[in-house]
Amino acid sequence: MYKISANTSIIGKTVIYVPSCHSTNDHINTLISKNQLDEGTVVVTSDQTNGRGQRGNTWECTPDHNITLSFVIHPQFLEAQHQFNLNIAVSLAVFDTLSKLISGVDIKIKWPNDLIINNKKVGGILIENYIIGKTISHSVIGIGLNINQEAFIGNFPATSLFQLSNKKYNLRSVAENLLENLEKRYQQLKENKIDILKRRYYDHLFWYQEEGYFEENIPNEVSRRFYGHIIGVNPTGCLSIMTDKKEVKHYGFKEIKHLY
Repeated sequence: MYKISANTSIIGKTVIYVPSCHSTNDHINTLISKNQLDEGTVVVTSDQTNGRGQRGNTWECTPDHNITLSFVIHPQFLEAQHQFNLNIAVSLAVFDTLSKLISGVDIKIKWPNDLIINNKKVGGILIENYIIGKTISHSVIGIGLNINQEAFIGNFPATSLFQLSNKKYNLRSVAENLLENLEKRYQQLKENKIDILKRRYYDHLFWYQEEGYFEENIPNEVSRRFYGHIIGVNPTGCLSIMTDKKEVKHYGFKEIKHLY
């Protein structure tokens, strides 16, 4: 099904199609362990049977209905302490892709790795960085987009572009546009245009500068609820929230939850 020919020079220059696999991230990691893949090599599948999310979460995906792919890059210019900047660039590329496909909806980037519409997940990102010394030797980045899926059976709130628009999309065209947007944002990162990337990221960050209730779940501590607002993401990638008591706190993944 996939004969992708994106207009790129790095990401998507080489595309490996596998009809089915457990996880495109796992598949590309296996290939890397056997051979040194060229930067930008993409693995794409029509049927991902055990897609991985952040820290063990799973990704529900009907075969031949969605985008499931992974690619490898070598961002050795990026210090490990600034690795979340890569997350920003990739999130924006996915946002760029979705915003061209559907109009009249408010697409948001939900920290740290989701794209949501109407509080429902439409896309997810999994970035695995491999660090040597103070820099990143290579990164394997997995992306899943709910495109033509008609229904979801899991308890997690999810949606697809088809559910939102009642329109079927050409998966090949979507994948090509995604790879082109990824290369564009990756190039901005390489050129150290992080201020531009961050401004754009905050423009679309879910609950940014909006007041609401949060639930804090710190390991070995009693969970608590509080009122506050997101003020950004700190250099280490933690979500920064100012409480109603003017205290700024920083949270890692799964340490904080938005209460709708």
